[in-house]
Amino acid sequence: MKKLAELTTTAHTSAERRAQACISIKHLSFSYKNTGGRQEDHVALRALTNISLAIEAGEYVTLLGGNGSGKSTLISCINGLLTPPSGTITVFTPDRVPLDPANEAHLERIRSLTGMVMQNPDLQIIGSAVEEDAAFGPENLALPKAEVSDRVTRALRAVGLASLRDRAPRLLSGGEKQRLALAGILALDARILIFDEPTSMLDSYSANAVLDLFDTLNSHGKTIIHITHSREEALRSRRSIVLRGGTVVFDGAPEAWTEHEEWRLPYTKKRPAFSGASASAQFQPPVRFFSVSHHYPRPAASPITGIRDVTFSVPHNSTVAIVGKSGSGKTTLLKHINALLLPSSGNVIVQGADTLDARVNLRTLRFKAALAVQSPEHALFETYIADDVAFGPENAGLKGAALIQRVKMAMDASGLPFSAFADRETTSLCGGEKRCAALAGVLAMDSDILLLDEPLAALDNTNKRRVMELMFEQQARGKTIIVTTHSLEMAALFDYVAVMDKGSLAAFGSPESVFGEYWNPAWGLILPETFQNTRRSPLHSTMRQPDVSSESPPAQPKRARARGKPLFRTALFGRFIDIDSPLRNLNPLVKMLALFIAGTLSIAGSLYVLPVVIPVVLMSGKFLGGIQFKALLRSAVAALPFLFLLVLFQTAFVWEHDASPILFQPCTDGFFSFFSITAAELHRSLTFICRITSFISVCSLYLAVTPLRETLSAISTLLSPLSRLGLPARDIAMIAGISLRFIPLLTEEAERIVMAHLSRGGKRGIRSSIAMLVPLLLLSLERAETLANAMLLRLYKTGS
Repeated sequence: MKKLAELTTTAHTSAERRAQACISIKHLSFSYKNTGGRQEDHVALRALTNISLAIEAGEYVTLLGGNGSGKSTLISCINGLLTPPSGTITVFTPDRVPLDPANEAHLERIRSLTGMVMQNPDLQIIGSAVEEDAAFGPENLALPKAEVSDRVTRALRAVGLASLRDRAPRLLSGGEKQRLALAGILALDARILIFDEPTSMLDSYSANAVLDLFDTLNSHGKTIIHITHSREEALRSRRSIVLRGGTVVFDGAPEAWTEHEEWRLPYTKKRPAFSGASASAQFQPPVRFFSVSHHYPRPAASPITGIRDVTFSVPHNSTVAIVGKSGSGKTTLLKHINALLLPSSGNVIVQGADTLDARVNLRTLRFKAALAVQSPEHALFETYIADDVAFGPENAGLKGAALIQRVKMAMDASGLPFSAFADRETTSLCGGEKRCAALAGVLAMDSDILLLDEPLAALDNTNKRRVMELMFEQQARGKTIIVTTHSLEMAALFDYVAVMDKGSLAAFGSPESVFGEYWNPAWGLILPETFQNTRRSPLHSTMRQPDVSSESPPAQPKRARARGKPLFRTALFGRFIDIDSPLRNLNPLVKMLALFIAGTLSIAGSLYVLPVVIPVVLMSGKFLGGIQFKALLRSAVAALPFLFLLVLFQTAFVWEHDASPILFQPCTDGFFSFFSITAAELHRSLTFICRITSFISVCSLYLAVTPLRETLSAISTLLSPLSRLGLPARDIAMIAGISLRFIPLLTEEAERIVMAHLSRGGKRGIRSSIAMLVPLLLLSLERAETLANAMLLRLYKTGS
């Protein structure tokens, strides 16, 4: 306690801080209105209570606290995304002018002083190229073009992206996206930089690069406020503020708090030594890979690393941690075990079943190997948490009291007590709570194999300990646990560690061997602290798993599924922009004009024109763009179930003045007597399908060979005459750009949602596709709101 007091008193007193503060908070309380659940439960939810603190200009402060402790709420009150009580928060300009985020007239100035980088940079990147995104804020300030260009150049140089200024953001790595988001606020000349868990989804190498950049910015006078759950990251700051239950429980030197009991290692476990005999009954591999490779459908512009020639076996009732840099193939590996992906070559055997064998029911197999996906927001399908947790066991046939008991057990074990969270809406959860809910949904399936993709990301230490204890409890019950993680400290507690490097299995063995004599710095990982002084081989030999199985690769099944065939058709958006072809090199204005003409003919042209438009589009794609017929038609085929529903709706009603012959009528009396298909209805339906198919093919061809930046440039050029008439041409172009960016975004979101749905035993078909529309719509609205907030924080306003 004496040392704690000494360390705490080294910081400035509260009064001294206020005299030099750039942010002053006095007696701040804030509540959300709870509109979920039953009407009688609609009460205010207190998020912050009597917060008083001050942050000096040039300080480096870490903001700590458990999931749901109020950290994000506090930050949102500072930058005005939430409206605090008037007079409780003051943000000072460099010349000491006080600004109140409760005053709408002050918000623009406050946001020019306080830049924020969100946890997921994808949600705040607005431009179609690196340079364009960094320029968004300065352009909103209506600065001269020369100054905008100078600010962008300096910002990109500061974050190390100057050489990538023309690259599309979607082609950047996770660390590069974080740097781009930071460049966007540096270009605003923001003096206070706020980071909301920016490293939670980064590998250790990328995370350290981002943290080094924070140190550099702070040394140049920037005020840093860094939200984190990491002890190591907290120790890089000079002051830590800790929230618990919406109140400040600590404010002082981080060394004092990080010695607190809460910061002990998440969990310690004495792992049993591996006894080794390859033929022994102790080694019953529930998962076996035999020379497995997977090649994703060609994204010509940005090849995605799959996996190459991976061979290993997982012993029964063991824990395996898969580590590696971002994009090294870790998630791809898990999806093969859950049969969401099928190998392009080689074989994957799960619980004795070959995933390529057409006789194997993949849905049944997924009940045996349940997968918790990396992004929890994609794994929550239902309105209420208990209903969502029940999704998997219900698919397995569990009902009644047994189902309720299973759900209660899973929620209680995951840190979301059934009594408190059963009737909470899934959208009301914070990021860490969503991850706990997704984990509960997988636990409720009671599978033999648990596959967890980054289970500790965005969790506080309390929940990390709970999840670690939960995994080892499941192992004690006879389960096999396989996880991916960026935390090598966590991996060191597992029975086995698998290292993925550029799609290949670089090492597989015990932590002592992988992090010891066989450690290779070329993997781009940072050695766990507990192994820093371990003696290592100078040869950095590639080390494989012990000889756990002498079996030869399995014979090919008599009835096999198509190898490497994706469960989902990826959109053509930008997939052929790096191929030198006549269509790719065509002037974007000419392509847009052709798109307008062909699209108009598809939608409004004569029915006799359609048989001409579709072949012209297909032939142009093949011979002028290098795109196969089936690739262009694939997007239209994917829309056929929804087109069928629209056609069914058209034929369900009698059209006025329809005197054409009735071709089909199930009955002439009774409930379905109203339903009939006439010749005119059939003609209209076929015309409708042809028009939509033609239009989708035209748009797919254009988007496949035209970079988004060229499209937006063409739109801006075409709309430029409107600006002379006083119309908001820039706003219209921006709306068009955001709409176009949502096309691949929604495609990816839909794919992730359906994958999460299938991984918990969901069925494929029209019914499940329709059911997925609701979470997709809700997620789209959530994304749109987050993007709108990002635009506000970068000073966007209509007509700026």
